[in-house]
Amino acid sequence: MLPRLIATDLDGTFLDANGAYDCQQFDAILGEMTARGSRFVVTTGDPLDHVQELFAPLRNRAQLTYVVEDGALITTAKGNQLQMTTLPQLHWQTAVSWLETAPIMAGCFIIACGAEQAYTTLPADSQRFAESREFYPSLTSVADFTMVTAAILKLDITWLKTDVVAQVTAFNARFAGELVGVSSGLGGMNVARPNVSKAAGLDFLGRRWGITPAEMAAFGDSGNDLTMLQLVGQGLAVANAAPELATQPHLKETNEQGAVMAQIAEWLV
Repeated sequence: MLPRLIATDLDGTFLDANGAYDCQQFDAILGEMTARGSRFVVTTGDPLDHVQELFAPLRNRAQLTYVVEDGALITTAKGNQLQMTTLPQLHWQTAVSWLETAPIMAGCFIIACGAEQAYTTLPADSQRFAESREFYPSLTSVADFTMVTAAILKLDITWLKTDVVAQVTAFNARFAGELVGVSSGLGGMNVARPNVSKAAGLDFLGRRWGITPAEMAAFGDSGNDLTMLQLVGQGLAVANAAPELATQPHLKETNEQGAVMAQIAEWLV
């Protein structure tokens, strides 16, 4: 039976290793879902401008809703803002200072993500800056994070390794009650307010549209997807999912095999 709302993470879940998807196939799926009264929600830690660019080729893109920055910003595909939650400036700047000095966080790259622009202290001519800009088109280099006065939605912290469990645990112990860090895959940790998550974003949309969590389905691959998968009636991890999702039902296919669209196609039969 087709769920009334289907949500999916992007990187490692809906997208392949090249950050791409079959536009023609998904456009057809989206059109059929819309005809049957089912909604599609993109839930990601990525910024809004990256997501808008990703789905720009779709004829049916107006039917999409975006829960971006791990739930801190929710908009329609047309850019109409439905909800935004920012980090208290003192909290996020204190966290950045700690991240820059705590031994367990050594070697991390930090991006402070605003609604319209992202900020980093990485030099603008560095390779890492160029790589980060693939996900953050508006990324700007600043000399120091204290120079940033814009409202910040999320912190994106990455390391040149894949296992960041110890870092996530240490961060949450230090900032309990103020901020929450969750693994985001690819050696990353996203930081948001305690009441902000992909799950909270879906709950907000469900109440807005009169759709219960039991009538929803969601797909994910990383720690920042876990609460979302636990919330909905059908929370499915792709076959390549991280160990944090071990307790969730898994699909047989990986993101490289088009797991999300294959499952939706089954529901549409």
